[in-house]
Amino acid sequence: MTPETIVLAILAMFPYMSGNNRHCIETQQARIVQQLREVSQPHEPGAPVPPVELTAAVAFAETHLGCDIHEGGNWGAPIDAQHRHKAGTHMNAVRVLSRGYQRCGSWDGAVLRFRTGLCNPRRSPSERVRQQGAHYLRVIHRIVEGIRAHGEGRS
Repeated sequence: MTPETIVLAILAMFPYMSGNNRHCIETQQARIVQQLREVSQPHEPGAPVPPVELTAAVAFAETHLGCDIHEGGNWGAPIDAQHRHKAGTHMNAVRVLSRGYQRCGSWDGAVLRFRTGLCNPRRSPSERVRQQGAHYLRVIHRIVEGIRAHGEGRS
């Protein structure tokens, strides 16, 4: 599936978005498509490459593909573990997902680790973390399925 198709699918799935996010995605479409192209290529030797529709779903859920106010194009990941509050790039986000897959053994685990820091938040003593993880994974699955359906003409 092409990055262009993915962005069009997201716009079709979400005709209304908070704030100025839809307008930003529309006007920044070329940048977002280029970033999706970059994250779909191997970024480190031997590192797994997340499915591009999964990366797009996480980027949309986290920051509306970098369009949330004060995100500066970031997709929800910090530059590194030592600078947790300094926004990284789209490549930081894909590296976090890739490391999550290596650590957790599945893309679901990688997504959960991206959001909660845990491969399996159901094991967390915090009810809030358990609920947040389950909800987030459902949201990501819905977005990925919607992107795939749109790409296959089922939407």
